[in-house]
Amino acid sequence: MDERRTLYRLAAEMFAPGTELSDNLADHPIVRYELGRALAGHGGVDPAQLAQVASMGVRDAGVLVASDPASAEVLEAPLRITAPSGARPEPLTEADGERFENVLAVVAEGVRLLRELAPDMAEDLLAHVSMLAVLKRETSGGLVSASSRYVPGIVLIDEPTLPMEVAEALVHEGAHEKFFDLAIAREFLDVSAEDADYFETSWSHVQWPLEQTFAAWHAYSCLAQFNASVGTEQLGSDSLLLKARERADEIGEWLLVHEEDLRVDARWLLRALAGGAVEPSGEAVAPSQVDGVTLPPEISEDCHFHPLPDVRYKRAVTGRVVAGRVATPPEVFWLDEDASWTLSQWRNDRVAKTFGWMLARATEEWQADTAETAVRLEEALGSLLASSLVGMPDKAH
Repeated sequence: MDERRTLYRLAAEMFAPGTELSDNLADHPIVRYELGRALAGHGGVDPAQLAQVASMGVRDAGVLVASDPASAEVLEAPLRITAPSGARPEPLTEADGERFENVLAVVAEGVRLLRELAPDMAEDLLAHVSMLAVLKRETSGGLVSASSRYVPGIVLIDEPTLPMEVAEALVHEGAHEKFFDLAIAREFLDVSAEDADYFETSWSHVQWPLEQTFAAWHAYSCLAQFNASVGTEQLGSDSLLLKARERADEIGEWLLVHEEDLRVDARWLLRALAGGAVEPSGEAVAPSQVDGVTLPPEISEDCHFHPLPDVRYKRAVTGRVVAGRVATPPEVFWLDEDASWTLSQWRNDRVAKTFGWMLARATEEWQADTAETAVRLEEALGSLLASSLVGMPDKAH
């Protein structure tokens, strides 16, 4: 979560220099939506607008529930994106009086039930749910629950009658929200996923692209695990709990056959939950588009390097660094440990530094011999050069 917040703080700094995001701002679904649009090259960022949308009223029912009468306007994006065809969902708010208060009580009981039945899962998944919006049943178009990677952090649910409906929806959509966060901060999918094979479900014969397939498998896996804890609790009429294990297994088997289309962290999670030998994933992976790039052989110890003027970067508490370029479109890179260390050598200034100077520092700090350190440093600088994060003012060398 801190890595995800770090990325959004970087985005705010890229598009509105000097903007500071608190955890509440960095977690807010609409703030994340606006920053995501900017990162995708669809406009800039207005800090005043971010603060305004984050001031929308919410009520605490174990999760924050949208309660402001202006919720429909502020949450226009997720309501529009997740709406079934022909429907115009409206959120229940404090303007609906007793009806809203009754629903709020059901939500609170559903959250309590989830925490009671599956405390570890609740702690894990609810951390990724920043807000819940309850839809008026007569406007929802039959939508049971929904979330969107374009507006991560918010879960929409149809007006519930049973606490178990709330608990199941939070597991289902909470799994999606966690997947969105993992995909933001870890090596899950890259652009090649768009050209990968589609999965066809046996139960409805619809076809899903790889990203949707992986997200569905993750959600069904969580639902299957939750189902083992529900006991005799009454399920909702649209419950997927009894079908979850069979569907998770079907999708998981297909993904294992197609795992070459997944990045390293997605493969690790797939094997950890679906079975099979788990590949080590103890170290971060360089951005896929610059893997394996090294410096030209003519590089000498006297060659100078400097960060390019439009480069910004931030370090998460985990030590990982995310770097961005204010280009058209903007570019963002999660760096591996060596590249993170290398870029951080300019944290106090942007003065050009020689390869020899960095090599001496790296040899001491990495506690490795000079030859091994030189290879690692060459690869790190090569990746930074290929990503246009670092330049060489003295290419004649």
